[in-house]
Amino acid sequence: MLLLSVYACQTDSKNSANSKNPEQSSLTDTSAEKKGIEYLDKCIAAHGGLDTWNKFVGLSYVVENNGRSLNQLTHLKDRRTYAKSDNFELGSDGKRVWVTPNADKVPGKSAAFYYNLDFYFIAIPFVLKDPGVNVTYMGKATPDGETYDLLKISYGEGVGLSAKDLYFLYLDPTSHQLRILTYTVSYFDKTNDKVNSAKIYQDYQDIQGIRMPAKMASYRWIDGKLGDNSNRDRIISNYKFHEKILDESIFEVPKGAVTEAL
Repeated sequence: MLLLSVYACQTDSKNSANSKNPEQSSLTDTSAEKKGIEYLDKCIAAHGGLDTWNKFVGLSYVVENNGRSLNQLTHLKDRRTYAKSDNFELGSDGKRVWVTPNADKVPGKSAAFYYNLDFYFIAIPFVLKDPGVNVTYMGKATPDGETYDLLKISYGEGVGLSAKDLYFLYLDPTSHQLRILTYTVSYFDKTNDKVNSAKIYQDYQDIQGIRMPAKMASYRWIDGKLGDNSNRDRIISNYKFHEKILDESIFEVPKGAVTEAL
């Protein structure tokens, strides 16, 4: 009886810790990776399916954030980018990120970090089928009183610009759509593995067969729970998928632009 009581206390303590911060727990089941891929595939299907996504070459949209508006076009096959705001033009030819006329007008510390930041969040879950992406099923999680299926996303060594980044997808258990995304940012600090940011995906709309969010609300993430709004909400409009990009010279570095290597 004493042994059973001790075991029960240990089990309750472990479950309590996992409930507080599920992102620090992991299934011991060796099929966790296989189950992770299965749930990611369900999520992608719920958002329109990979076959539908893959038939398009480009995606354009407008992002509004704190009074700033950015028109962006991304080549879906190689991630070349062109973006235009009131204060700057920015793009990537696949090797360099360029800005004109003034790189100081680009938000954040680095144009190379900024150029596809919104695109990647907007294009999840589809971009998680890129080579080198690892998916693990972490079990059920209840960060806001609702129950979700939780997936952990990590990357192989040298994959992308921030291979040490971690993402956690909270999926609706019925529709399998993405509801909450939490993540680390290791671009500027390779040792940073703290999950302290979250996005809530809202107001999904059907765009040419793909379910896309009209809003990504940004929150602080503290010990596995939503904190305060971080005032970085994104409103996305004017979505359009392109089967062909008519003028790909738009991605090339213009004369006089400031460049940053990828």
